[in-house]
Amino acid sequence: MKVLYLFCLIFICFSVDGRIQVRQTGSSTVYPFAVKVAHEFSKKTKKVCPLIESTSTGSGFIDFAQTQHGSWCDVVSASRAIKSEELKKCKQAGIASIIELCIGIDGIALATQKSLKGFEDLRLQDLCAAIAKKVKNDKGIFIDNPYQKWNEINPNLPNILIRILIPSKAHGTRDAFEHLVMNGECEIRNGQEVREITDYEAADSHHLLFDFLEQHKETIAFVATNLVDKCDQIKALRINEVEPTYLNIQNETYPLVRKLFIYIRKENYDTTEGLQDYVNEWLSSVAIGEHGYLTKMGLIPLSESTKRRKIL
Repeated sequence: MKVLYLFCLIFICFSVDGRIQVRQTGSSTVYPFAVKVAHEFSKKTKKVCPLIESTSTGSGFIDFAQTQHGSWCDVVSASRAIKSEELKKCKQAGIASIIELCIGIDGIALATQKSLKGFEDLRLQDLCAAIAKKVKNDKGIFIDNPYQKWNEINPNLPNILIRILIPSKAHGTRDAFEHLVMNGECEIRNGQEVREITDYEAADSHHLLFDFLEQHKETIAFVATNLVDKCDQIKALRINEVEPTYLNIQNETYPLVRKLFIYIRKENYDTTEGLQDYVNEWLSSVAIGEHGYLTKMGLIPLSESTKRRKIL
């Protein structure tokens, strides 16, 4: 029975000339959008529904560069742009051409329990000072971060311990954190290391993360804004007096904004049935237009002047 079951799976995924099922892996932030696109694509075309996996942006690019039989991947979801070393590994693996598509933008929220008060005056520099392993003292010398409570950084913040959850380095959200916060305009210049924070590792699962937030009132988590909307007991803090609203993210007045991507093996258009149509579904106005189904899910459309497509 087990042998028959395995044969059926192989039959579903492969045709005589290639595969009949698109496979997409990568970003957990993009994952809910990808699941929706896959469902709509299958419903419209009657083709096999794409296999969508949620790993992480970094893990997705590792999978993308695999060449072993059975390790194929047509599309990678990414909550950041591909890194030069990742692109190099893909080229070394024999991927001749990669299509980079920016599908939209989203904001990064600082999520807390709705009942948590006192962060109305939170600034980006406060967040940077809370996280950094090294900070400047009054003499301009870098020292080990001495801050234990928020009001030690900014007297307008509450007198509670600094507890922030950040995804691990495999996640694109972590890369966005380091780029937008640690490499921002803060007075932190001696490297970009993050100091150890209580309960740090809990941030690798969105479900565990929100469960943790609901049980620990004074903890803040660094997550995609579209995920916050799905939790009734969680809110997003404003930063520099700007809330992470749709308009503030789109015009980038909110300070923590990033682009979201999908990457496609161009040569797989000839070997994976339906891949071209699947990519077209991602780019359709019914998906990412002003009133598209992904827009309604929280994806912020690009401005018309933003370049969407690039060949790598």
